[in-house]
Amino acid sequence: MTAPMDRIKAAIRKTPLFGPLKWLAALLGRSSYPLPFSHTLPAEPFLERAIARIGHAPDPDRQEEEFYSYFSEIWAEGYEQGLAQQYAAYLPHLPKGHTLPFLDIGCGAGEFIQFLTARGIRAQGIDSNATEIARAKEQGLDAYCADALSYLHEHNECFSGISMIEVIEHIPPEAIHALLSAAYRALAYGGVALVETINVKHPIAFHSFYTDPTHTRPVPSDFLAFLMQWHGFQDVQVIYTTPLAFSYEQSRDPSRAYFSYAVIGRKMDGLAC
Repeated sequence: MTAPMDRIKAAIRKTPLFGPLKWLAALLGRSSYPLPFSHTLPAEPFLERAIARIGHAPDPDRQEEEFYSYFSEIWAEGYEQGLAQQYAAYLPHLPKGHTLPFLDIGCGAGEFIQFLTARGIRAQGIDSNATEIARAKEQGLDAYCADALSYLHEHNECFSGISMIEVIEHIPPEAIHALLSAAYRALAYGGVALVETINVKHPIAFHSFYTDPTHTRPVPSDFLAFLMQWHGFQDVQVIYTTPLAFSYEQSRDPSRAYFSYAVIGRKMDGLAC
């Protein structure tokens, strides 16, 4: 049976219909579309984009300390709009009108602080990168260069909310427990913790994850949700953002169709401030 089928397939390949049929099969998810053996593309203008966003070329005498600031700005046009959409998705879950500040850990140049401040939420940020903090301060933002764990230990029950946006994947796995525990203690009762990272269930997650040389290990959503519950957070929810589905089947499963996710939990024990 195999030999006749092989002859039929060989005959079909020689007909003018083979190309359209192969394309249709690929479209329906039944086959892979044939590609040439090689394909050459020019590299994206990563450094040009970063220079345009930061406003000047890197200082040759400070290249090492400025590297991450420029690397964080290499993304294509529309990146800022994507961030704004992500932040808007989180906004309904965040405390408003609170007397205590909202803390953004790993704030970078202050994009999330700026977003919250513009919407009436008193926000401040910390980051271990002094160059990034300098950029945040240039915009008049309340930002400090500090180690996250030390800063949290010094501020028990001082914040209405704490966020870590694209931060936890930079943390060594053995240090994540201590960081989440300290974040829980630093929150006032009724406060919210928001932890966002790359969704490793997405097909292109690992490419993006390992593009950043400072990432340590991916953190799956199930594991992070359990960790939040383990450290005392309640009403834990997973929010998926940045839809990027390659097939209809994938689009029906949010855990695979969205490139990013955030876990949100509340400190609900005791009396709210």
